[in-house]
Amino acid sequence: MPCEIKDLESEITTETVYDLEIETVHSFITEVCTVHNCGSGTTAYVAEQWGRRWITCDVSRVPLALARQRLLTATFPWYQLKDNNSPTGGFIYKRKQNSKGEEIGGIVPHITLKSIANNEPPESEILVDRPEVDNSIVRVCSPFTIEGTIPPPVEMEDEPESAAVVIENSGPYEERMLEILRKSPVLRLSGNRTITLNNVRQPTRTQNLSAEAMVKASDLEGATLGEVVDEALEVNLNQLPLSQKPVAFLFGPENGAIAEQPVYRAAGEAYHKQYAHLFVLGFAIAPSARQFVENCQDTVGIPATYIQATPDLLMGDLLKNMRSSQIFSVCGLPEIRINPIPEGKYQVELLGLDVFDPVTMKVDSEPGKNVPAWFLDTDYNGLCFHVNQAFFPRTGAWDSIKKALKGTYEESVWEHLAGTTSAPFAVGEHRQIAVKVIDDRGNELLVVKSL
Repeated sequence: MPCEIKDLESEITTETVYDLEIETVHSFITEVCTVHNCGSGTTAYVAEQWGRRWITCDVSRVPLALARQRLLTATFPWYQLKDNNSPTGGFIYKRKQNSKGEEIGGIVPHITLKSIANNEPPESEILVDRPEVDNSIVRVCSPFTIEGTIPPPVEMEDEPESAAVVIENSGPYEERMLEILRKSPVLRLSGNRTITLNNVRQPTRTQNLSAEAMVKASDLEGATLGEVVDEALEVNLNQLPLSQKPVAFLFGPENGAIAEQPVYRAAGEAYHKQYAHLFVLGFAIAPSARQFVENCQDTVGIPATYIQATPDLLMGDLLKNMRSSQIFSVCGLPEIRINPIPEGKYQVELLGLDVFDPVTMKVDSEPGKNVPAWFLDTDYNGLCFHVNQAFFPRTGAWDSIKKALKGTYEESVWEHLAGTTSAPFAVGEHRQIAVKVIDDRGNELLVVKSL
């Protein structure tokens, strides 16, 4: 029978977890280390060091970027194996002492009162975290993937019942986004422009739009002199703001990136309903959709802007909504150049990235050498980004591998890995490349080009 909980007590304990070698089989090999908070990737780093499989999870983009860079550029000691063909046989341990007579090896004597009293030689014990190291071999991280939990799309025509469930479940998400727009109605755009939203609401009749609002005509790009004069007269004469312009919003999915087709349909509806601007809000956007947003004025006839939403919105009610919060911000696209070279190969050069600071309201054009990291997929299939070449221009990420190899490669190799020009590559099956740039906020900005 149910009973009432009258009191709750909490207790903080400190636990020590030991990983021991049992029957000559190292327990590190067969276990999977899983942690729900990725952080800077320490769990994955230590798991790689001891040959353990690992899974780390996080919802923030910054920890994932830190963990990826840390693992890609990490070096680990090569532990000597009992069986050179497989690590399942365990590691090799030896007893060693330094010049001071201190035990530094993996086998140490276990001196007890019984052994002293009986004048017996002490028994030996194995310290599993001190295997023998082969310093002539440099070990790097094993292959790993970064994946996202994206629910599969549901076709409304083929599965009407399932689609109805999806629409019903998406209600709270859109309502939460509307409420956040009402509490944080200021959008900071490039060009030192701010737009204040008024009367944010859901459209009465719509098929593809998520919200609508009224804005001052002078806040929109391309406002005419007559519209600015009418707006000033309304303010001075305390009249109704009839000169305000309606703008439309499209909310991206709660999980996943915004595709090109929803943006196309929303832009067409916004154009026919004579909205002045279309704002596309989302946590991520597909490269083709981002390109369509940039060219929406020429393609459909209505200007559009992509607004990056911070992943903190997924926390729901735990988020503290303040007018000073940088919940929505614009982000630029990487600028690259594809250079053909002899023998039918190509090189990609990262020219730079436009970075908008919502605090100072300035747009800075960062050169390629100042970005934290950028990656190249030489044969992008449109679904999965595969890192073929990795570069860290602004950080000394490759220093650990450089020191471990002890001058095996020339200095020009390390300058190339910290540069802005890729190594030559041949044309792949899909005949298109993708460049992913990580900015200072941890945003992953992707641009796709055909060869």
